[in-house]
Amino acid sequence: MGVPLNTNEIENFNEMKNRILLVFAFITLGIGLVQAQTTLKIAHVNVQELVQTHPLLDSIQAVLDQETKDMEQIYSDMLTEQQTKMDAFEKESAGYSELMKKTKQEELLALAQKVQNYNQTAQQMLRQRNMELIQPVYQDVTAAISEVAKEKSITYVLDVSTGAVAYMAADAQDITELVREKLQK
Repeated sequence: MGVPLNTNEIENFNEMKNRILLVFAFITLGIGLVQAQTTLKIAHVNVQELVQTHPLLDSIQAVLDQETKDMEQIYSDMLTEQQTKMDAFEKESAGYSELMKKTKQEELLALAQKVQNYNQTAQQMLRQRNMELIQPVYQDVTAAISEVAKEKSITYVLDVSTGAVAYMAADAQDITELVREKLQK
């Protein structure tokens, strides 16, 4: 038989047993929470399709088309002016002195450079304008995706239009239509 325990030792033993049970309960609860948190709900969406079918895209395209047309008209006018001056130079150059020919050639080269610079600048401005106009569409699509994901308790949404999906199960949830509906509202 063992040595009988006094009251203090029994209380200490019970207190230690309660602490061990409490720590065990916290560990069990923690494992359960971790397991609950690792249950992921993943869906996919085609962002490019949503952008291309966004209600604002037609009006954005109309603005870009008009701005492109305006810039092309200016470019065309510049080319016409350049061609007219070149034709005039070719007709009249026989009667020019060497100094006059050199001066006119330099003017034509400067005009050609101006036309080329305008073309490059116009293209750059149109690209920048396109990005400026399309940015709110991407923001709208992103906001709608976030809303649908929150409503459906989705943990991750993958964009299949970027090709960044390594694997997609046959039963993966495609929320493209739900997001499109949200955008139509």
